[in-house]
Amino acid sequence: MSSYFSGDRMIKKNILTVLIIFFFAVLWLGFFNLQVVKQDTYLQKSLSNSVRKDVRLPVRGLIRDRTGRILVDNTAAYAVAVIPKVVKPPVLDTVITFLNLNKKKVLKKIRRRAGFRPVTIARDVDRKKLIYLEENRLHFPGVITQLEPKRFYRDSVNSPHLFGAIGEVSVEDQKRNPFYENGELIGKSALEKEYDAELRGVAGVEYKMVDASGQELGYLNSEFNVEPQHGSDIYLTMDYNMQAFAESLMTGMRGSLVALDVRNGGILAMVSKPDYDPRLLAGKIDTKTWNRLLNDDGHPLYSRAIQSVYPPGSTYKIVTALAALQEKIITPQWKVFCPGYFKLGRRTIRCWNAGGHGEVDLYGAIRGSCNVYFYKLGLKIGLDVWEKYSKLFAFGKKTGIDLPNESSGLVPSTAYFNHRYGKNGWTRGNLANLAIGQGELLVTPLQMAQFAMILANRGSYYRPHLLDHTYNFADKSVSYYPVEPHYVQGISNENYDVVLEGMRRVMDGGTGWRGKVPGIEMAGKTGTAQNPHGEPHAWFITFAPYKIPEVALAVIIENGGGGGANAAPVARMFLEKYFFNRLIPRPAPKKKVEEELAPIDSLILPVEIPTPILMVPSMEDSL
Repeated sequence: MSSYFSGDRMIKKNILTVLIIFFFAVLWLGFFNLQVVKQDTYLQKSLSNSVRKDVRLPVRGLIRDRTGRILVDNTAAYAVAVIPKVVKPPVLDTVITFLNLNKKKVLKKIRRRAGFRPVTIARDVDRKKLIYLEENRLHFPGVITQLEPKRFYRDSVNSPHLFGAIGEVSVEDQKRNPFYENGELIGKSALEKEYDAELRGVAGVEYKMVDASGQELGYLNSEFNVEPQHGSDIYLTMDYNMQAFAESLMTGMRGSLVALDVRNGGILAMVSKPDYDPRLLAGKIDTKTWNRLLNDDGHPLYSRAIQSVYPPGSTYKIVTALAALQEKIITPQWKVFCPGYFKLGRRTIRCWNAGGHGEVDLYGAIRGSCNVYFYKLGLKIGLDVWEKYSKLFAFGKKTGIDLPNESSGLVPSTAYFNHRYGKNGWTRGNLANLAIGQGELLVTPLQMAQFAMILANRGSYYRPHLLDHTYNFADKSVSYYPVEPHYVQGISNENYDVVLEGMRRVMDGGTGWRGKVPGIEMAGKTGTAQNPHGEPHAWFITFAPYKIPEVALAVIIENGGGGGANAAPVARMFLEKYFFNRLIPRPAPKKKVEEELAPIDSLILPVEIPTPILMVPSMEDSL
């Protein structure tokens, strides 16, 4: 009997022991879950009530040219922020009125980011207003001032379409990239946007203890703080002196100039005119200024070099010639008689030379840019072959330049014409137009510069790019832009020889003679693209030197008239400076430099800059 009760007590004891162990195990797991597994979650909840998280913006990387010259720098600016959980409506109203802000926008911004974290409501605040807020801080609980970087452009630096602008992270930006911090400044356009990850660096965080009113009580454990990481500097492929000179050549015009290094695809100059002062969009943007730029009929916010598309005019005859040669449709000796016009059915199409070119072969047709020759040639090769070779030379697609918002242009096809005009709605006249670079064909100035590079290298080319390399301050490393060759397949060297010889003759007494640099053998092609909304656009493409090419160039002047008369001289002046600078021995005493440059100076003839042509195209023209 005794043993029975003893056994019963033992069972109860064991059950109690198990229960106690189970209870402590559950308790231990709960503590483990709170203290280890969900530590960050509950820590953040705790911190949100008593700790303010201040974002520490990193120093944004600089933009430099290839010589190391600083083009885009940083300067100090002041911002005003509010703490949503602390600032009272009357105080907020007072500050909004004092800073002349849009109340609706401020309230919307604050509602999105409620809590103890500061929300920036005004940037680039006037120093006098900032001093007033600081002196009366006790009257503005929940309102703080902050120091932050602002982009600063060195003297004589312009080029807004290259550099772009920075701005505060938006809700849409954070949806695309959840790592963006509220209030952080990021690149919004051009290089600032393309290389934002490199330039921006990494934001830091600083935690401060606060009371219920938002007053700072001191710093939290510094272990939680994160130091910001300096953004990388980026070095461009251009010497900015050449860029500034190119911009001066296009002053007063509407159009673009693009120069490429044919040996690696580096951009030597890229101009879009008209433009605007990039300082206008650095820091606080004035509404009147923005609306003025937005509504300007010259579209200065638009990068014509990569976004505007135009018919290329006679510069495109080179594509037609290569297609006909490679398909063995003609030989270089194939001749056409040009009386100054061409009859296609009941329609008479005029050559630019009303008196006619007489009988010309392919060399003569390229040299004199004979429309009649290429009308007939276009009809011989047909639309499908023309489209094939147009796409072979990378037209109709983006070049892949390291800038956002590039246009791809348009290479029309049979399917395109059938869709637009109906299966029997288009005629051979459409094809005749395409053969001379007119009609529905559309290209960007950058694509034409790339085409000139392809011709210079006889089929090989490189992706156009502005970045040469980046310098990372964290690990002191240098990263270079990956330069890889691409190849146009299927064009023989013999056929390149033919068209390049024709382009050389263009420069030696042909339509492009005004674009020739004295003492430098060159190849080029002029173009005059008809424009239904006004005067024709002036085109010119070239590369030099002829035998060992270094630079390829494309110039377009909207409503500029003849390409040979107006676009070619602009290209010549750019190339004169390019070769003049290249031949300057450095370093050298001033006297010695002057003595050595005297012979070169004598080679450069006086140049008259074409009279600026003021144009007012519609938005359709610019597109």
